[in-house]
Amino acid sequence: MIKTGFFLLLISAGSAANGQPDLSGIWMLSGRAAESELVMTEKALAIQAEYDLLVDDPSLYCEPASTSRVWANPNVRIAFDQADDHVHISYEFYDLRRMVPLGDESVMPDSPSTKNVDGTYFAKMGSSFGRYEGDRLIIETRNHESGYIRTSRGIPQSTDTMTIEEIWLDGDTLNVRQTYIDDTLFESPFVIDYPFKRIDETEMPLYECSDADYDWFNKLNQTEDESE
Repeated sequence: MIKTGFFLLLISAGSAANGQPDLSGIWMLSGRAAESELVMTEKALAIQAEYDLLVDDPSLYCEPASTSRVWANPNVRIAFDQADDHVHISYEFYDLRRMVPLGDESVMPDSPSTKNVDGTYFAKMGSSFGRYEGDRLIIETRNHESGYIRTSRGIPQSTDTMTIEEIWLDGDTLNVRQTYIDDTLFESPFVIDYPFKRIDETEMPLYECSDADYDWFNKLNQTEDESE
C-alpha cells in the first residue's frame, strides 16, 4: 500500500498509575512475531484451501483483515492514550483509531471498536473492552466479522472468534500477546507474541491508503516466515 500524507496527528503522552503500565509514546514492531503451534480444524483448513491472496485479502481494499494483521504490520507507528475510563489506540496502518472502554463486558460497544479517521468502522477488528490486571492491560474482543489472522497464509477468523490481548512492559520492550480462541477453527488457542520498541517520535503520520499493491507483502511475509 502507498503511504502518503503529512505528520498531522499529535499524540499526547498518556500516563497510568497504581502499578498500571505507562504505554505513552510511539511504538513500532521491533522483531518477528512468535507463534504457538497452530492446529486448525477441518473447517479452518477448508477456508484456508479456498483462500486466494490476490483476490480475498481485505488489504486490497484498504481494510484491516484482523487485529493481528494490524499489530504485525512492520514499519508503521502505534500510539496509546490512556484515560480513566478508556484506552485509545492509534494505528498508523490504515489510519485506524480503536476505542477500548475499561470495565466488564457490559461496557463493550455493540458497534465495532475501530474506525478510521474518515469515520468508517471495521467489524473485522471486533468489539472490545479492557481492564488492568496488575501491570498488564487486558483487552477482550468479540463480535468479529470473518477475516484473516494471517493474510499471507489464509489463517481465518470467524464470527465465533474471541481474542484476548495482554499488553505489558518489560524494560524498553512493549509486549503484546494475542490469544485467539475459536473452537470452530482451532483445536487449541492460537497465541501470537509481538515485541515493540518506543521510537523517538511524537506525531502520527497519516497513512492514507490509496492503492492496492503488494509492496508491503514481501516485508510481512518475511516477518511471518521467520516466526514459523
